[in-house]
This record gives sequence, structure tokens and C-alpha cells, in this order.
Amino acid sequence: MDVQYKRTNLSKRVNALQPCAQRYFQICNWIMMRRLMQKLWKLVYDTYGSKTGFLRFWYYQCLLKAGVFNQQGDCLHRQPERPYKRLVFVCVGNICRSPLAEAYAKSLGVEAASFGLSCTEGFPADPRAIEFGRKVGLDLLSHRTVNVVNFRIREGDLLIGMEPKHTEKLVSLFRLSIPITLAGMACRKPIAYIHDPYNCSKSYFDRCETTVLDAVRGILDQKAN
Repeated sequence: MDVQYKRTNLSKRVNALQPCAQRYFQICNWIMMRRLMQKLWKLVYDTYGSKTGFLRFWYYQCLLKAGVFNQQGDCLHRQPERPYKRLVFVCVGNICRSPLAEAYAKSLGVEAASFGLSCTEGFPADPRAIEFGRKVGLDLLSHRTVNVVNFRIREGDLLIGMEPKHTEKLVSLFRLSIPITLAGMACRKPIAYIHDPYNCSKSYFDRCETTVLDAVRGILDQKAN
């Protein structure tokens, strides 16, 4: 009887603990999933800048793989057949991507300029862009923002946008009188979209600026060939 009683009592205790154990494992699984998601989002933010950057990057990559940016009738993004004299880099604010590209092209002995599609005149480059430039031997301290409305286009210019929406805006402004292309198309691994690093993590900022340098080198290699 004593043995039977003890077995019955132990069984009751085990049954009473089961909900607690299940709750404990649920909490552990939730914590593990949360940590996994945190690592995943950190990877997204460090690689693409933001969730929006991630979605836009792969959306435009799909279009690139489908040949949208290489079609004969599409004015966007093909390198011009006629020679060009000046590289003109374009982004939104003219403080992160385009000024670095301009400075790098000039450092390689190429005539270059830059402007923003939506910026206020006369502001310096982003401090992080200045710091990144300093690390790679480029001086962005003298850079001042220029708005597209005050930029003088010249014959022989090649306009280079960082995103498809930039080139679309350029086409609406200048039609097809000036050759227009995407910076990322000249990268070692061609990409259609370079996300704006403004308000992004330092990891992505440096990654973005490195991509810009790669694009400039690719454009100059294409010009040389």
C-alpha cells in the first residue's frame, strides 16, 4: 500500500509539473527564435541598409536578371556607345554616395562632378562619408551640395545614378539628350540598386561606400576598353 501510494503521489506531482515544463520550453523556444530573428535582421540591416533596402535590392536584381536594364529600347542603364568626357554622379542628397564617387574619379585623373536630385545647396558631405574618404585617401572636406536645378549639364557628360528611380528622374528631366546609366551596373558583380546609406548602420554605410568605389573603377575600366 505504501509503495502504491507513493507511486500515485509521484504521478500526480509529475502531472502537475507538466504545464510548467511546457511553459518553460515555450519560453525557451521564444527566446531562441527572438535571438535568431535579431541576428537575421542585423544581417539585413548591415548588408542592405534596411528592410526597404533589402526588398528594393532584390526587386531590382530580379529585373536585372530578367534583362530589363539591358533592353535596346530601355533608355535606362546601358553604357553609352559614344565616348564621354565627364562623369556626373547623381544621388538624392549629394552628401553620401555621389560626392565619394566624384572624389574617387577625380583622384584617378578623370573629370567628374556630382549633384543631388533633392537637396539644399551648400551643405558639406556626411561626416561618415568624409571619414570613409579619409580612410581610403580621399578628401571630401571641400565638397558642397549642388541641386540638379543649379547644375550645368555639358555635352560629353555621362549621368550616373545610384538607383533606378534616379535614372528615371534624369530621363524625365533631360530626355535622351544626355547618356544615362546606373553605377552598380559597372560593379564586378553587376547590381541595379545601391541603397541610400543615410540613417543606416555604420556597417552598411561602409559597405555602400565600398560598392560605390567598385562601381567607379568598373566605369573607368569600361571606358579604357
